[in-house]
Amino acid sequence: MRPRKILSKVDDIHGQHRFENFGKALLCLKEAVNASTKEPENYLYTIALACTYQFTFQLGWRVLQDCLRYSGVDASLPRDVIKQAFHHGIIKDGEGWITMLADRNLMAHVYDEKKALAAAENIRKHYAGALVQAHLVLKRKL
Repeated sequence: MRPRKILSKVDDIHGQHRFENFGKALLCLKEAVNASTKEPENYLYTIALACTYQFTFQLGWRVLQDCLRYSGVDASLPRDVIKQAFHHGIIKDGEGWITMLADRNLMAHVYDEKKALAAAENIRKHYAGALVQAHLVLKRKL
């Protein structure tokens, strides 16, 4: 492990701001999950759920990166951040997060209705909960 990096006040404020935005994004994700659960056949809700998930996941792994960096762990790529966050006990399901990353990447670059519906189901059943779990762990650490 590298020596602890001394962060400036600006870095600390930026990390706090990103964490606050992550919390707000989670609220939006919960609303999208609720709407798409009530009306799973509503295509606009499915699209909203996928888009909301994408930006929430992006904030999520970046907040994990901030937490790791603050602890002296240097990881820059999402996969590396996820592995380190699992190793340090911030997230419980490292493999699940790797799958979340793969689905996020797929949703961002490829459109396929069947895959979109499958991803929406995974977001509702697994991914939203994993993001909330990470937020709760990070909230206790702050």
